[in-house]
Amino acid sequence: MNKIISTALLLSLSFSVFAAKEIRNSEMESMKVKTGDITIEIKDGTLDEAVSLLSKKADEKGASYFHIISISKPGMGGTVRATAETYK
Repeated sequence: MNKIISTALLLSLSFSVFAAKEIRNSEMESMKVKTGDITIEIKDGTLDEAVSLLSKKADEKGASYFHIISISKPGMGGTVRATAETYK
């Protein structure tokens, strides 16, 4: 049982190591290779869910970093839309 828990813990830690990192405007100068743009839409989602999904999409594109260009949630309980640039 302890071996299963230890393995699960190690797998969850290793996944988080490879997740794309959100970068701020102050970190943009060091970004050299833009790999593209990603856009997501989540019905009745939260802003945190949008950021997590942007990170996942950036990972899928092989990016190490993403910079959120726009994020909005019009109205109460509305659809969250977000766009980000991805970088290596």
